[in-house]
Amino acid sequence: MLEFSLIYIGTAHIMITWMQKHKKYLIITIWISTIAFIAAGMVGWGAYNFSSSSSSVAKVGDISISVDDFNREYQILYRQYNEQYTALMGKPLDNEQAKLLGLEDITIKRLIDKALLENFALDSGIRISDEDIAKEIQDIADFKKDGVFDASLYKEILKQNRLKPAVFEESIKKDLMIQKILEIFPSIVTPFEKEILSLPINLQDRLFIQIVTDNQIKVNITDKELEEFYENHKDSYKTQKEFEVEIIEAKLDDIQPNQEELKNYYDENKANYATDGVIAEFDTIKDTLIKDFQKREAQKVALKSYVDFKDSKIEGNKKTINENDINDDILQALNSAKDGDIIKPILDDDVFITIKVIKKIPQTIQSFKDAKSKIMEDYYPIAKQEAFKKYVESRINLFKGVDIGYFSIDDTKPIPGLADFEKQQLLTKVFNTDKQNDYLIVGNKAILYKIMEQKMLKDSLTSGVLNNIKSVFLEQTILDFLANTYKITNNLRKDS
Repeated sequence: MLEFSLIYIGTAHIMITWMQKHKKYLIITIWISTIAFIAAGMVGWGAYNFSSSSSSVAKVGDISISVDDFNREYQILYRQYNEQYTALMGKPLDNEQAKLLGLEDITIKRLIDKALLENFALDSGIRISDEDIAKEIQDIADFKKDGVFDASLYKEILKQNRLKPAVFEESIKKDLMIQKILEIFPSIVTPFEKEILSLPINLQDRLFIQIVTDNQIKVNITDKELEEFYENHKDSYKTQKEFEVEIIEAKLDDIQPNQEELKNYYDENKANYATDGVIAEFDTIKDTLIKDFQKREAQKVALKSYVDFKDSKIEGNKKTINENDINDDILQALNSAKDGDIIKPILDDDVFITIKVIKKIPQTIQSFKDAKSKIMEDYYPIAKQEAFKKYVESRINLFKGVDIGYFSIDDTKPIPGLADFEKQQLLTKVFNTDKQNDYLIVGNKAILYKIMEQKMLKDSLTSGVLNNIKSVFLEQTILDFLANTYKITNNLRKDS
């Protein structure tokens, strides 16, 4: 019975996972896409490199996906994931976590899928009129004042978010086109389909679990293990980047304005010190004015020194600096410069620094002895994780566990000792493997489990939910077919 039921569980897991990942853009809702489109307009992100010289991130059939398309879609996704991540982890999503989640890959996948459907819609003769676009826009609540569409408000919102009406309206056109093509396909579930789809969703397992942590794990690491790890990861243990340079400094503290100079600076720039239209009084922001004045004047001195430096009228102080001595802006400039280049002044704390690159000192691989402490630091977590895994595996068939009752794959009730995301990972594991006894490791925690019994609930899925599931399956089938029909060129590549 267990093996038979798990066939359906695997199907259910694939179905649910896919639906959760894709339903937000394949089952189009104009409100979500347009408001997210607007909200994304004020967010800035880093630049991306592309494997071709064109401004196209990808091309699908006859449709090109531009850099702007990619950036807007990435911003929308980032906001959606950030909301979920913040709710789950209690802190906002950062760029490093976004990379770990594969947000860039998800973004390009979404755009390619949309372009596949758009190609199909165009080849199928589906067209969207200007009247269709206007009607959709006029129905969006954010563009209404007192319940009526306001053209001035519409233009103002787009302007505030640096969006041209033509770009926004083109996005509405594409969404409507995709929506029309998806409406062609049947989503009504037959009685047989309802039975098959309901089976895995309504299946429940009675679970016994035991939670263990790696606190009790002791790891003995030999030099031989460290040396082997070092040999396989030598490139990670290079000396620091170093540069022979000449430096000229322009310190902010060398600029000491008198009262008259400061007052004149305030009069010239007072509009920059307004809050809600009210300009701050001179005496209340005097310290800020001094700092801003110093920054402006020191930059002037630094720029003059830069010109004199280039004309060989002055020389800087010669020194050797390494990457830990400087801020990221200076390091980036040094990495990009060639020997003999003079880098324009860069602010580092309270000093403008102008640098002439004499020579970049090549990095070398550290010896095992010199790098040993860092190697141990890097290898220890790996060794501990492996030791913990072996310990957990040795306990799979020995532990008794605690009876936590019956759970389905999307159960909302809590499991003692587990956070919500840990519980969901456990249930996904339970319903996606064919093992009666198994384990899941999450961070420094392992959950061992046994499936003791199974039962089937009465059908609890509504027709709407089942219709939605069928729609998702159909959409994936369509996308698989279209991916083999239209040529896809993906130019996106991430920086290493």
